[in-house]
Amino acid sequence: MILFPAIDLKDGQCVRLSQGDAERVTLYNSNPLNQAKFFEEQGIEWLHCIDLDGAFDGVSKNLSFINEIAKQTNLKIQFGGGVRDEEKVKHVLDLGVSNVIMGTSAFENTKLFTDLIIKYPNQISLALDIKNNKVSTKGWVKQIDLNIEDLFSNLNTLPLNSVICTDVMRDGMKKGINIEMLENVMLLSKAPCVASGGVARIDDLINLKNKNYSNLKGVITGKAIYDQEFEIVDALRVLRK
Repeated sequence: MILFPAIDLKDGQCVRLSQGDAERVTLYNSNPLNQAKFFEEQGIEWLHCIDLDGAFDGVSKNLSFINEIAKQTNLKIQFGGGVRDEEKVKHVLDLGVSNVIMGTSAFENTKLFTDLIIKYPNQISLALDIKNNKVSTKGWVKQIDLNIEDLFSNLNTLPLNSVICTDVMRDGMKKGINIEMLENVMLLSKAPCVASGGVARIDDLINLKNKNYSNLKGVITGKAIYDQEFEIVDALRVLRK
C-alpha cells in the first residue's frame, strides 16, 4: 500500500483544512517545496497535492509550486483541484504530474470525464468526496444526489487509475477512517481505491493493512503527519510489510 502525504496549497502555502472548510485553515509550511523535500527524505515516493484555490474557485493559482516539486524532487505527484477541462489535464501532466484527480467535472460533464479517461489511460483518478451521504463538488461546498451504482457501472469499463474515497466530515479531524464507506465503494469499483479522511494514529494504518483489501491502493494522510501523531518511517514500515 502507498502512503500519500497530503500537501494542500492555498495562496502558495502548505495548509490543512478541517472538514474542507476554507475558514478553518491551519498553516503548516510557507514553502511547499521544502515540505515535499522533507517527505522525500523520509522515504515517501508519492505526494497527494490539492490546489485549494483551484478547487474552490476553478482557477489554479498554485501550479508553479507543483512545477517546482516535479523538477526538484523525484517524487511522483497525484494532483487535483480545479482540473475541469482537457487543457488543464494536459498542462498538469506536462508539468510532471503522474496522476490527475478530477471531481466536479466528473459529475457535471460525464462525457468529458470518460473521454479523458480513455485518452489518458491510467492517468486520471476520480475524487469521490462524500459529505453526509451525498457527493460533494466544487471544493466540497456543493452536495449532489447521485446513484453511485450507476456511476460505477459506467466507469468500470474504463482505464481509471483509482477512486479517491474521502469522508469530508472526517477530513482533518483525526477521527479515524470511515471503513464502512470505504468498503461500500470498493465493492462497486473495479479501479483501485485510495482511503482518505480521518487518519488519526498509526493504529488506523495497521487496521487498514491487516484487513488485506485486494482493491485498496493506498491511504492519504495530512493532519496526523503534520501534528506528528506518528513517524513517517513507522507508517511506511506498516504499509510496506
